[in-house]
Amino acid sequence: MKKSCFLVLLFIPVFLFSQKKSTVEEKLRYLESMKEDTSKVNQLNKTALYFSNSDTAKAFFYNKKAIQLAKKLDWKEGMASSNYCLGTIYNAQFNYNKALYFFNQSLQTSIQKNRSKALQSIGEVYLLTSNFSKALEYSYQALKIDEAIGNKKGIAKIYANLGSINYGFQQYSKALNYYNKAAKLYGEFENNKELAIVNRNIAGVYNSLTQYDKALLYYDKAFILCKKAGDKSLQTRLLSDISLVHFYLKNYDKALDYCYMSLNSIPKGTQDKQTAAFSHGVLGDTYIEKAKSKNNNRVLLDSAIYNLNKAVKLHQELNNSRDLAYDFSSITQVYKLKGDFKKALESYEIAMVYEDSVFNFNNKETIKNLEDQRTIELRNREIKIKKLQLDAKEKQKWMLISGLVLLGVIGGLLFYQSSNRRKVNKKLQSLNLDLEKKNTELDEANKIKARFFSILNHDLRSPVYNLIHFLHLQKENPELLDEEMKSTIEKKTVSSAENLLTSMEDMLLWSKSQMENFKPQPKKILISTLFEDTAKHFAGEEKIKLTFENPDNIEITTDEDYLKTIIRNLTGNALKALDKTENPSIVWKAWKQNNITYLSVTDNGPGASQEKLKALYDDKEVVGIKTGLGLHLIRDLAKAIYCTITVDSKIDIGTTFTLTIP
Repeated sequence: MKKSCFLVLLFIPVFLFSQKKSTVEEKLRYLESMKEDTSKVNQLNKTALYFSNSDTAKAFFYNKKAIQLAKKLDWKEGMASSNYCLGTIYNAQFNYNKALYFFNQSLQTSIQKNRSKALQSIGEVYLLTSNFSKALEYSYQALKIDEAIGNKKGIAKIYANLGSINYGFQQYSKALNYYNKAAKLYGEFENNKELAIVNRNIAGVYNSLTQYDKALLYYDKAFILCKKAGDKSLQTRLLSDISLVHFYLKNYDKALDYCYMSLNSIPKGTQDKQTAAFSHGVLGDTYIEKAKSKNNNRVLLDSAIYNLNKAVKLHQELNNSRDLAYDFSSITQVYKLKGDFKKALESYEIAMVYEDSVFNFNNKETIKNLEDQRTIELRNREIKIKKLQLDAKEKQKWMLISGLVLLGVIGGLLFYQSSNRRKVNKKLQSLNLDLEKKNTELDEANKIKARFFSILNHDLRSPVYNLIHFLHLQKENPELLDEEMKSTIEKKTVSSAENLLTSMEDMLLWSKSQMENFKPQPKKILISTLFEDTAKHFAGEEKIKLTFENPDNIEITTDEDYLKTIIRNLTGNALKALDKTENPSIVWKAWKQNNITYLSVTDNGPGASQEKLKALYDDKEVVGIKTGLGLHLIRDLAKAIYCTITVDSKIDIGTTFTLTIP
């Protein structure tokens, strides 16, 4: 009895042309006109593959021309592809020995994809001849190459063939695993033909597992995909597969109907021995079961023997040991039912020989060893990948550490550079401040120079002019001067000269106060001493009443020369202001209040406006009120000894200057 459907491999020649005769003729004419180069070698081989299933003579003819041209061109890859084509032609003719020979010849290629394809084809031939250990060996070799080069189409095809190998060896769970992997990849490629074959083989597995509903479901899927792909040969095979399902479901009439539909639908001109052998085998088993139900009906048993003998003949041509074992097992059953036990024993012994050739212990061990070897290879590859990952992580770690060190160095350099820049900036800022200070001092020096020349112009020119005028008058017009006038002018001249000398001393003192290295020299002095010096200095002013009030005989600590000059100049300014005042008077007072010493000078002159007194408070003002050295001299000297001067001036009443000495 049949135990499984026959295998369909993904060994499908690439057809060059469509089925229209006119198109084929056009392609052939184009082929003859092609230049003799590598492209023509490839086209000749494609043409040979097209005729491999329909016209063997033409297939060999075009392949021979391809081989001759490849030799002429001394093209090694062309020879390899031509040998592969020739192996495919022999495989289509079920001449497996020659197919294996030329497939092995095609391995002489440097193109890994073509090498994998040749290994796959060798594995498929061994699978068709039920040599599962060899089939597994070559399939694993091909898979290793395709995985290395990332050839997904090649991987999908090998997965499908590995499924068929495990299916043939009744390893159904492994077969389903490989078929599902292949289906997933073919689904990505949207390749209906290959997907139909995989679904058909999945259905075959479920049929062997007695899950007939699932088997019919996948056969229906495969049939729909076949129609989309336009593959009538595969549709024929599916009809024979469905017949086997109905056989197991004991729908024997349906089983017979599907078998005959399959045999009648085999395309004319093709040699689909595999489908025919399978259908005859199912017919034989079906007639056996029907004969049993009718008391071992001789006619039905003869029909069984007739179909089983046809199956045997075809399977012998196909060199399919596994199916021959099934066929002779069924024949044994027929002879038993007929009562011919001698022939039953003979057929049984033949069946055991074929079965042992397929399922012997050595074969099982070889397959197990190959599977173990594949498992070890996969595990080694995983170990290698993990080692590479660990190496990559280790390398990444050191790169990260190096990067951090580099960043640290860069950071250190940037910090060092920034620190230096800050230091340089601080130095530059310090130099800028010094420069600004020097500029300020230079501006101040320029101001002092301007003040100095203004003072010279203001306070020295007039006395000198009077002296020169008197000398010219005495020299050029002495007759105009009597003794009394001459005596009076001489006294005034002497007084002006003395005042000029005093003013020059004061100017020198002021100039010294403006120089950086000359500072006030404070010491304890009596106010009475300063008042006596002032009274002596202005003793010649007979018309003005000069009074000094110092009841407490106050003592202070300051620079005597600075304060003396301030008092003398304030007194001189008051004298000038009283020039046209009746009963002129000047009063100096000294007193203490809250440990602060106050000095004041008051005149009863005409007073002065704030504009005239501006030089006392404004550093930019360089001209005084035309008296002595001017208020600017008083201001600068007072500032040097930390003396504050305030003024209260009322028009037509008089002016009071108050000095506050800390």
